Parts: sequence; C-alpha cells; structure tokens
Amino acid sequence: MKQKKITIIGGSGFLAKYCISELLKLGHKLKIICRNTHLAGNIRMMGPIDQLDIIKGNIRFKHTIAPHIIGSDIVINFVGILNESSGDQTFNNCHAVGPKNIAEVCSEHKIERLIHFSSIGADINSDAKYQVSKGLGEKNILDIFSSSTIIRPSIVFGPGDGFFTLQSKLLKLLPVVPLFSNNKFQCVYVKDIAEGLIKILEDKETAGKIYEFGGPEVMTLKEIYQLILNTLKIKRIILPLPLSFANVTALLMKLSPSPMITFDQVKMLKKDNIVSNTPHNLSSLGINAKSSRDIISNYIS
Repeated sequence: MKQKKITIIGGSGFLAKYCISELLKLGHKLKIICRNTHLAGNIRMMGPIDQLDIIKGNIRFKHTIAPHIIGSDIVINFVGILNESSGDQTFNNCHAVGPKNIAEVCSEHKIERLIHFSSIGADINSDAKYQVSKGLGEKNILDIFSSSTIIRPSIVFGPGDGFFTLQSKLLKLLPVVPLFSNNKFQCVYVKDIAEGLIKILEDKETAGKIYEFGGPEVMTLKEIYQLILNTLKIKRIILPLPLSFANVTALLMKLSPSPMITFDQVKMLKKDNIVSNTPHNLSSLGINAKSSRDIISNYIS
C-alpha cells in the first residue's frame, strides 16, 4: 500500500494510539484531530513533525474538522466515550451526531475511504443509551457514505487498557468480589485490532462492510475474574449477586465524575459481548487473534 494522507479523529484514546503507531511505521502522513489536544502530548513524540500533525477540533462542529479532512485519502474515526459527562459530552453527540458530520464532510469532498470504529452491541433498538447511540452512528455513516467500513471491537485489552488493568486493581482491593452478572465477553488484543485496521486499509474489497473483532476465546465475567486472580496469584471470594444490586451500586456512584458502573452499563450486563456469525472478522483478514490468557501477565501485577 502506497503512503496515504490519513486524518484520524479522536486520536488520544488507548486504541487509537496503537493504531497510530502502526500507521506511522508504514510511512503514512497523519493528521490527528482531538477535542483536547493537551491529552495527545505523548502522541507528538511518536513521529517526526513532517509525518504527524496534531490539531484541535470537535466532531460536533463540522467547520472545526472539515479543513483537516479536505485533501485526505483516508479518514478514521475513533471518537467514543464510556460515560456521559455534564455539558455536551453525551452519547448522542459523540456517537451519532459526530459520525454524521464526519460522513457528510467525507462525502462532500470525495474522500477515498472512511473507517468508523463502533462497538459490538451497537443497536438502535437496545435498552442502553450507549448501544443505541452507537447504532445510530453506524446508520448515519452508512446512509451518507455507503462505502464506509465499520469496525466493531469487543472489550479491548493490552498494556494501558481500561479493562483488565482496572479490574486487577479492584480485585486487589476487595476481599469479596461482587458478580452482578455472568455474561460472556470475547476480549480482543489491541495489537490485533491495529493489524486488522491495516489489512482493511490495504484491501478495497472491505469497503461497505461491517467487521466484528473479537479474541479467540469466549469467557464469562467470572472466568475473567478468575484469570486475573490466577495471574496476580491471589485468592478472593467471588460472590454472585442479583443484578438489582448493581443498580444500587450505580445509584451510589451517580455523583462520581468517573463511576465504576452506571445504570446504562447495568443494562448492557444483560447481554453478551461476543462476535456474531458474521464472515467479516479477524480470521477473514488472515489474523490469528491472541488470547488474553497469553498477554495479561505481561502488564498486570
């Protein structure tokens, strides 16, 4: 694949940083659009100034992103939030309105490829606001820019992640671990996603398709807790509790700026987070996904 001009939107997040690293290695010229550029300071050190530019922009306002999309070969959208905050950082603004704006600019200016990162469980008919907004974002993207490629990862893990790293800290602190639900996950290694992105960019046949990225193993939440405990070489009591207890916990954390669980997340615990029967997955791209069992001991302790 020849070198491309790529605009990356929402480049300060965990997943985006790994993808940026791989794209830089291939020699692509990158523009990184961030709402808060001060959060992207470590990205600045990842590439030379003539290959990497960091720009302030907000997907809620087309005029702040359009000048930096115009002239690009590829646009990749990583924007996503796990919790709504006060003001305009809502699921709808970040996951539905923003992608609509991006797609409109890409369509108007004849951008070659648009890649949009969504998530497994995206569904406009879901009970959870997060999943509804993700579903609306996909719909908006495909209605406006039908040749877009959408990537839906399961829970992403790797050094610096917000899942195994956070869970390991909690398990070390709590003598008894509440298990509100035992739904299933198909955690996917961040470097496998980055490799999958590169494969998608190199293959024009992936345009207009939705890919679901998951790891090689489906694990229940209890099995994930036990894996972490075994890795840490500690023992804890895992106590199953009714899902109603999770709502009580969410209520107590409602005023926290970074709640460990929200009412919306409680709703998502009712469903598994695993890859569907789609033929479009990591395996179809020739990638042998790595298991969390082989990786997490390298970064949690």
